[in-house]
Amino acid sequence: MSSALVPAEPRVYDYLLGGKHNYQLDRVLGDRLVSTADWLPRAAQLNRAFGSIVVAHLARSGIHQFLDLGCGYPAPTFLAVPNPHEAAARIRPDARIVHVDHDPVVAAHAVAFLSGRHDEHGVVCGDIRKIGDVLADAEARKLDRDQRTGVLLNDVLPWIPDDAEAHQLLADLRDVLPAGSAISITHATADMRPAEARELAALYEQHGLAFRPRSYAEVRALLDPWPLAEPGLVPTGRWQAGPLHAQLPDAQSGAYAAVVLHPDQPRGNHA
Repeated sequence: MSSALVPAEPRVYDYLLGGKHNYQLDRVLGDRLVSTADWLPRAAQLNRAFGSIVVAHLARSGIHQFLDLGCGYPAPTFLAVPNPHEAAARIRPDARIVHVDHDPVVAAHAVAFLSGRHDEHGVVCGDIRKIGDVLADAEARKLDRDQRTGVLLNDVLPWIPDDAEAHQLLADLRDVLPAGSAISITHATADMRPAEARELAALYEQHGLAFRPRSYAEVRALLDPWPLAEPGLVPTGRWQAGPLHAQLPDAQSGAYAAVVLHPDQPRGNHA
């Protein structure tokens, strides 16, 4: 069955952000989600903002290559939020990013979006749960496997509802990443608005999309033994104090965010 006949998470997310890479059936589900949780578009915007903030942060810390897992569609231009390769290039013009998504349409859009810069960056269409296969792809070989890497795993783990699979992904990343690497995580939670989060999960399930918000304790358990960089695991809007969105109530985030450090490195690398 074509994915155009059922809602797809990247397209629904794009719709929540006000983008154009979606179909009517994605908008119908998106409207149902927002009618249940009117803060959801803001949470999506906070997640996007965090992505650009954390890439810039990691670039300043000396990481100049990135692996964007579950990259999704580019951010709508009116949001004025730089996409990962743009945020990295502002700090380090020679920064390199490989975008990965299992959806071939999303991957094709990433290739088009990188037009003129595709020699520098890469796009892989593949299942991130098979990280070895992803990194074996010719495009992924644009990354230097011996150099510190920043992995973007933002709004990805909630779509891997099985704890064992999520743990395995992080274990595989630990095995393939060199010391000094870091992973950016955002994860939807029911802690802030339990009833609404349960309804959202049920709506997604009705449309064939497995979605699992996790509690603070569950997210922290998934990340073990990766140490947390400051300020730890916090609501997405609170990860950095400077931006105006940090003044929003925690419940607007609907998710936690963290940067976790490779277990084989000293914490001081990202102080």
